[in-house]
Amino acid sequence: MTRLPFTQESDFRQQRDFGQKFSATFEFIGAHWRGLGRALLYIVLPAALLRGVAAAVLQQQMLQETLGAVRSGTRYSPNTAALEQLALMGRMTGTPLYWLNISVSFAFATLLVLTVYSYVKLCMHPAPTNEPITPGEVWQGVKEHFLGSFLSYFGLAILIIIGFFLLAIPGIYLSVAFSLFFVVKVMEGSGFGATLSRCLQLIKGKWWSTFGLLFIMLFMLGILFAVVGAMAGGLTLGMARGALGTDGASQDFSVLLIVLTTLGGVLNLLIYPPILLAIAFQYFNLVERRDGIGLRQMVDQLGRAPVPVHNTDYRPDDEGEY
Repeated sequence: MTRLPFTQESDFRQQRDFGQKFSATFEFIGAHWRGLGRALLYIVLPAALLRGVAAAVLQQQMLQETLGAVRSGTRYSPNTAALEQLALMGRMTGTPLYWLNISVSFAFATLLVLTVYSYVKLCMHPAPTNEPITPGEVWQGVKEHFLGSFLSYFGLAILIIIGFFLLAIPGIYLSVAFSLFFVVKVMEGSGFGATLSRCLQLIKGKWWSTFGLLFIMLFMLGILFAVVGAMAGGLTLGMARGALGTDGASQDFSVLLIVLTTLGGVLNLLIYPPILLAIAFQYFNLVERRDGIGLRQMVDQLGRAPVPVHNTDYRPDDEGEY
């Protein structure tokens, strides 16, 4: 029976060049799309739907305020229009709905990355029975890291924002370095500060290759997202023009906005896992180059004596019956 790819630790802990990381990413998806897909369906899909609804309700409120100003006959010059948009955003950020939307978005992102990386970790250490990985097993790993990872999102956001304020270059550097944060946290079980230090340690001398990998993956998958987004945007724009006329059209637009935003959240389940897997293979590549864990494990296996097999039915002094 042919062994399924990426079902033992040595399959992951390897040095890989740029092209091999792409190949490994899609080879993993080809081999494990059923198991990983089930885990995403059970664990992440409910959060994706909730995130889509919350985002749609927030956008609907912003649109209603804008349409109300248009219907009242308020006219803005180019300068005052920009100021009015900023004022509208300021009013929205002061509402509980806005912060609820932010919290739900962070929870969705946390569940997504932890589901992918917990599944990968289970693939590295499969059960002796070789049974398929279940969503329940993945959920155990997600629960273990959820609270710390959820809070870490806020900490990472603050650090990266501070970096962007410092002439932008530190923010760009930290954004790429900390892309390894969650895979390091799941695989090594480290705390917030230790994980930050480990990311900066691993990325040293390999920032450009990590940036290139992220850029290519985001570009490839961004094309798909842009095509779908353009179609959804066209429908939204058409309904928005109709909403300026009648209340019925406005209600139809509200429903369509919720549906499209929810579908956009579900689409993230297809867009982001390949990116997260590419980051995981970059992590294993960097760890192997720096620490050589996989090589040491191979050497240990070569030097380890085979386990003796004891057969109680066999006795050397018993010739048996012939």
